[in-house]
Amino acid sequence: MRKKKILLSLLVTGLLSAAAVPATVGLAASKASLDKINQELNEIKKKKKAQQNQVKAIEGEISSLQRKQADLENELMHIDLKRNETQKKLNKLEKQMEETKVKAAEAQDQLDEAKERVAKRDALLKTRVKSMYERGNVSYLDVLLGASDFGDFLTRMQGLRLIAEQDTRILEDNIRDKETIEKKKKEIDHQLAVYADMYEEAERLKAELDKQYKRSVAVKAELKKKESELHEILEEEEQSLLALMKQEEAKMAERLRAMTSSGSGYKGGRLALPIDDGLFRFSSGFGVRSDPFTGRSAGHNGVDMAAPKGTPIKAAAPGIVMFAGYARGFGNTVMIKHNNELTTLYGHIMEGGILVSVGQRVETGQVIAKVGSTGRSTGNHLHFTVYRNDVAVDPMPYLR
Repeated sequence: MRKKKILLSLLVTGLLSAAAVPATVGLAASKASLDKINQELNEIKKKKKAQQNQVKAIEGEISSLQRKQADLENELMHIDLKRNETQKKLNKLEKQMEETKVKAAEAQDQLDEAKERVAKRDALLKTRVKSMYERGNVSYLDVLLGASDFGDFLTRMQGLRLIAEQDTRILEDNIRDKETIEKKKKEIDHQLAVYADMYEEAERLKAELDKQYKRSVAVKAELKKKESELHEILEEEEQSLLALMKQEEAKMAERLRAMTSSGSGYKGGRLALPIDDGLFRFSSGFGVRSDPFTGRSAGHNGVDMAAPKGTPIKAAAPGIVMFAGYARGFGNTVMIKHNNELTTLYGHIMEGGILVSVGQRVETGQVIAKVGSTGRSTGNHLHFTVYRNDVAVDPMPYLR
């Protein structure tokens, strides 16, 4: 945006400078030479327009690349956050797996102890079976009937009951220990499997995030490189545009010299009213006055003509439009160069009220703008200035 303002400033300065170029002493330009100048000027304008479009297109590409880089920067930030989150998850899972492995080792010790208990019980049962085998097939009934008296019978019966209860307990303990072993083994194996799957998934996600981060960094670097190249191209294109603007400036000055020396420009005398009589009133004159904003005495380099918004503003004499745009203080402004001596300025034009363009030929009474209140203004009016040899003079003696 700043570069565009500089280029526009150079163009306006050049045009205003061109307006002060004295006419070349010599033969009057012929219509054919003037047509040739106009043709050359049109060609320069076409080239300038194309160059401006090229500059605009490159600026658009640069803006697009910058937006993409900003998007990638945000994407990289989000990837980094995800990588941090995933790494925390991996660290947590790793800690849980280590704790589970410790528990698994403790459970294995308990399982080994349980197995040892089962083995001892099995050995005890086998020893009893072996003893019974070696002594022959002796049943519980034989043991009871072999009692010597009733007391011995009760003793033997109590002993058999204890043996039966002990055998039953041994069998129940064996079953319970085996079930506990299987249950704990399954729980630990399942827990380790779950953690292993979660860890593998987290590792896979982190690996994918790492790849994505590297790809984004590579793309960003490529975009940065392309942006740098485009800036170099833009610099060259802007230099070309500046050269075309200087050509246009020189050609405009040449056309002005040709037109003023050929007798087609304003030759002095009285200027026409820029607003038709009866549609305005003079609200402020030329010279020292009270500033409407500060209340202090200040110089006023023109006359103010109060009129309703939209009232037509007309060219006070034939000439070439040297400026048509926004100027500080005057707001929307038009300047017309009538000859090497006189230039007129029309200020405070309404929004969108400029009806001519730079380089355009205008005639006396041609509507060039509409009354408004843009710039440093307190109400709808036309500020009209006459410059004689680039010095503001009182417009009243020039108006008819």
